[in-house]
Amino acid sequence: MNPIDRHARKQVLLTRIAFERVELQRDLEQLRQAARVPQLLRGLVGASLGRSLFGAGGAATGGSAAKGWLGLALSLLRRYRVAAVLLGAVTPLLRGRGGWRRLVRLGALGAAAWFGWRATRNRDRTG
Repeated sequence: MNPIDRHARKQVLLTRIAFERVELQRDLEQLRQAARVPQLLRGLVGASLGRSLFGAGGAATGGSAAKGWLGLALSLLRRYRVAAVLLGAVTPLLRGRGGWRRLVRLGALGAAAWFGWRATRNRDRTG
């Protein structure tokens, strides 16, 4: 192999390495987007509920995510009047010290109960 062929082959390999590096960076960015919490939760709870929770976009921005949460909360309160009454009963717990922490704990317990109920219902349907 003469020096010109060797040099040409070296340039082709360097170009190939550069293209593969760009592809790798793009794939890593897609992996980062897919591994974000909203995407993982959307995969866990399903696409229709995921869209309502985290907005319609692929990678939800703060605005669309807030609209998704707000729309879900309002639709649930309209559908389940008892939930609205319970929410009204819980608001006095917010007064005083650590009220928001109590509300977050109650919300987490409610969400865990709902997801557990949904998981058992889906398991009963498939089983």
